[in-house]
Amino acid sequence: MMKLNFTYNVSPRRLLHDKTVSGSLDKMRRAGVKTIYLFGYFYGSFESEPEHIAKAKKVLEDEGFATGIINVPLGHGGNALDPTDPNVNLDIGNGWRMTMDSMGRYRLNTTCIDEVMMEDSKKANLIMYEMGFRSFFNDDDLRLGQWGPELQGCFCNYCMDEFYSIVGRKVTREDIVSMKDSELCEAWMSYQCEKIARFLLVTTPKGARNGIMVMHNGDRRHGIDIPLLRKLMPDNLVFRVGEAHFDDNAFANKEGYESVERSIRRHMALVGDHSICYSETTCYPKNALSPENWIEKMKLEINCGLRNLYLMSGTWFFEDPYWDALERALPELVYLADTTAIPEYTLPEFTWVW
Repeated sequence: MMKLNFTYNVSPRRLLHDKTVSGSLDKMRRAGVKTIYLFGYFYGSFESEPEHIAKAKKVLEDEGFATGIINVPLGHGGNALDPTDPNVNLDIGNGWRMTMDSMGRYRLNTTCIDEVMMEDSKKANLIMYEMGFRSFFNDDDLRLGQWGPELQGCFCNYCMDEFYSIVGRKVTREDIVSMKDSELCEAWMSYQCEKIARFLLVTTPKGARNGIMVMHNGDRRHGIDIPLLRKLMPDNLVFRVGEAHFDDNAFANKEGYESVERSIRRHMALVGDHSICYSETTCYPKNALSPENWIEKMKLEINCGLRNLYLMSGTWFFEDPYWDALERALPELVYLADTTAIPEYTLPEFTWVW
């Protein structure tokens, strides 16, 4: 039976220079964390200088942790990293193109996938690969749609022109999002999903494992085609599933709880292998999900069949109450994982209902 595995992520710069982070390594270890991913390449810039990343890797490995890199490849539409920190860089890469919505409006701080940004991202991953990293993960902005049930993607002029050449006729943004032409809808979703797949194929160094964090209820409408990704990268891609409900108001009610459960189960059914699925056990913004509900979310994830629990907190660092709560709960969580059978998943029929 697969053992429970806890992963967390930290800033290399903060690990080296902030005693709150460096002084918490033993607390994390006692709480069951064995793998720590370091912040890597965030929408066109290194979060920390490469030399800091290399030094932080050595510090963690000397402490007995396994290490990886987490990237934020396309940017978020605003400060989704730490809204309390005004110094977070939200600018996308030099020469990168912003995405555009179906109304023809630019989405600030978000990136359209093109050759320039793929090449820049590939080079960044190769730098970190040469440091010895073999495990990478992409945050859930690796999608071209926003949260919601609508047919989405990047509708910039470049994407529209490229799509015209694929379908062999000129169509408008309104033609696509009206969803009146099912063949056109399928072609649009395939176009967006294949761009995400190509990004992963291009930017994953040979011999490395990559990962995609799937948005809550994310599917082909948002550029996320799990079966396609499994087909193209059967041996070197892992998936974080479920997502959303990061605060007490969203999670600690029947509707929120069941929404997380449905999303996890659907995504795990699409992946078809629980051993390559990770949770998103996130608290965001700072302290928005109580330590008690954080633990309850872990129990839900374990009951759904997840054994890789990925603890997340944006770019702010979990404080002592969270590590203390996890250390206290660890024996119960391990027992639950050891005694709870992995459920068999049946994929519900595709529906446009959110």
